[in-house]
Amino acid sequence: MNILNIYNKTLVDARNPAIFENYIDDNLNNKILIFLIFLSKIFNKLEKKDDSYQKLFDYIFNRIETDLRELGYGDMSVNKKMKVIVTKFYSILLDFKDYSKKTNDDKSNILRKYFVEVRKIDDFSVYLINYLSIDNV
Repeated sequence: MNILNIYNKTLVDARNPAIFENYIDDNLNNKILIFLIFLSKIFNKLEKKDDSYQKLFDYIFNRIETDLRELGYGDMSVNKKMKVIVTKFYSILLDFKDYSKKTNDDKSNILRKYFVEVRKIDDFSVYLINYLSIDNV
C-alpha cells in the first residue's frame, strides 16, 4: 500500500469540481467533510490490526494539520480544529461501516446527517452513493 498514492487519489476524488459547482459550497469545512467521507471508504476496508492502518491514519492527519498551518491557522486554532476533525472522522467511520449493505434510503439518511445545507440533496445523495459503491480502492 502506497500511502502517498492513496492520499493523493482520495484528495483528487474529493476535490472533484462537480461536487462544489453543483451541490455544496466550496469552503474548508465541506472540503474536509467530503475528504473524510471518501477516506472512510478506504479505512473501512483496512483491518485495524494492520500496521498500514495506523501509518495511513498518522500520515493523513499530519498532512491535514500541516495544511491548516499553511493556511495561516495558529497553534490553538489548529489544535481545536484537529480535535473536531478527528472526532468527525470517527463518527463518519462508524456511520459508513458496512455502507454497501445498507439500503439506498439508509445511505441517503446518513449523508443528510452530514450535509444539512445542500442544494439538490437528492441528486447529491445519488452522486455520493454511486461514488461510494464503486470498488476503486
